[in-house]
Amino acid sequence: MSLLRPLRLVLTAFVMSFLVACSGLNNDSPPVNRFGAINIAASNSSATTAEAQATVIFFDAITASVPDSRLQQNDQCEVSARDTVPFVTRGENRAGTAVSLTANGNTVSLPYDVSLFRYANIANTTIPYTAGNQVQVTIPGDPVTFPGATIGVRLAEPIIPGNLTLPASGQNWTVTWNATNDPTAAIILTLQFANPSTAPFANAQLICSLRDDGSYTIPGTLLGRFLAAPASRRALELLRWRTNETQIDPRTLLHIVSSVDTTVTFP
Repeated sequence: MSLLRPLRLVLTAFVMSFLVACSGLNNDSPPVNRFGAINIAASNSSATTAEAQATVIFFDAITASVPDSRLQQNDQCEVSARDTVPFVTRGENRAGTAVSLTANGNTVSLPYDVSLFRYANIANTTIPYTAGNQVQVTIPGDPVTFPGATIGVRLAEPIIPGNLTLPASGQNWTVTWNATNDPTAAIILTLQFANPSTAPFANAQLICSLRDDGSYTIPGTLLGRFLAAPASRRALELLRWRTNETQIDPRTLLHIVSSVDTTVTFP
């Protein structure tokens, strides 16, 4: 699975996109393994603070491939179709009454949603944090479906783009942002645009996986369709993300990802 796939989809569709489901296993089949996925997705509220929402799911599978920000340290880009269909994250198993999340000195309880089989912060609430904060998530556990565990990660710092001016046709474009220069963090830069330019919405994208070093120059040869799209149907998104995981036992993996994004539009 390419790490260049749109990260929001990778994170929120973690179960559906990556697992090979296990049902009707016989004695010759591989054992069912247990996975937990914690997604903390934020948006900037200032240059140093962000507001996040958290979703936690548990599921069984033979295997699952998980995104790892530490592996995304080589700059690369590709053009792809842009998936605009909303995706609702659904889990499978329950691992206790509520999951607790502690960040910035505050502890938030994430109740279990019986309709979506997942844990999430209460509707219309967010989790505020400051750059440099760590988060710790505590799973109470269930004796059958998933053991009790804790995991932490440094939260993705607010991402602030530099001064961006569209280049002339055929010219390279250097995009800058406030770097962390942290090899556990990575950046997804996405140019969204209508292709062809008469398309009614931004149905295509140039998506780049980058080191968090604060600068990337997009070759002018990749910008033609973006620059040709109407202003109302093009945008640039920068997303910073950071992951961690822990192998609880030989058949149980817990994974966490923190991300923060910002979108820039052009007249």
